[in-house]
Amino acid sequence: MDSREFTLTRVLRAPRDLVFRAFVDPERMRHWWVPRGFTMLSCKLDLREGGAWRMTIRAEETGAVQTEVGVYREIREPERLAFTHAWVRADGTLTQQTLVTATFVERGNGTEVSFRQEDFATAAACLSHESGWGTSLNQLIGYLAERGK
Repeated sequence: MDSREFTLTRVLRAPRDLVFRAFVDPERMRHWWVPRGFTMLSCKLDLREGGAWRMTIRAEETGAVQTEVGVYREIREPERLAFTHAWVRADGTLTQQTLVTATFVERGNGTEVSFRQEDFATAAACLSHESGWGTSLNQLIGYLAERGK
């Protein structure tokens, strides 16, 4: 399969406004946003449509540091969040920009999160991000459960 996009869905046992805030609050994001095996070093968000975001992470195993950047395209709290995503290469250029769209739907006592990322340059890059975001979303479920919502 040569897919250049993916969608992940998770149901979290937490109110929709709290789940949305976990996507836009750096203090909450540091607990779950990065894939397992990584640590968030910094996170700066200009939380408005057209505002930029920038995050630096470190691989625990190798110590390699990576920076990811993007721009918010849509912020409709607490229903929808859309932003671009790219990695900063060592020479300062960016990888191909992708589009991330997260939707938040109330489901009984919880929230269904649908997370879509599209426009990858290669199927391999898509698969890598799908795996990483899958672990991150699972960490979000654990983070919200630990915090008692």
